Amino acid sequence: MHLKRPNTNKMWPISRKGTKYLVVPSHSKNNGIPLLVILRDVLKIVKTRKELVKILREGKILVNDEKLRDESRTLVVFDSIGIPSLNKYYKFNFSDTGKVSFDEINEKESHSKISKLSNKKILKKGVTQLNFGDGRNILSKEKISVGDSAIINFKEKKLVKILPISEKSKVMIIGGKHRGEKGVIESVGEKILIKSKESKFEIGKNEIMIIE
Repeated sequence: MHLKRPNTNKMWPISRKGTKYLVVPSHSKNNGIPLLVILRDVLKIVKTRKELVKILREGKILVNDEKLRDESRTLVVFDSIGIPSLNKYYKFNFSDTGKVSFDEINEKESHSKISKLSNKKILKKGVTQLNFGDGRNILSKEKISVGDSAIINFKEKKLVKILPISEKSKVMIIGGKHRGEKGVIESVGEKILIKSKESKFEIGKNEIMIIE
């Protein structure tokens, strides 16, 4: 399936002019961008889909430390892109205005990411299957609640640090009109009270990600 360029999500940092049709995100349509759009229209690493398909087949593109073959794969916040042959590494982020940005990082930073826990399932012998918002599943005995974030090491496939929803935790807003803003949690209830540089506001747990 394809999407007409004028109908793309306004958070995508792309020109309204260019290729008439763009690939539709495979998932996370409100918060993600397909790899093809990122590398061709945003970072301009390639000029055409054909060029990207070729280098994907050659294993030259890493997403979260894994070789990727699918140009329609959708990336979400804090995913990393690695192009070792160019010594280039990028991290998916949100600007203060809610637009997607791709911050250049070093290779070491590309080996881990912050991800938000969507749900979990208790298995045998005290082991829990943790299901994260980016589609990642990890077996762990760590104590973590749905809505909390964790720093995940890709190579070791384990949680490096738990980032709980609690007072004084630092957050990034990932949905709604405040998307991209950063702040600190002042109180936790049915709604989360956030203090940012500009204001105080309440927001749902599904619209925040703990980052520190």
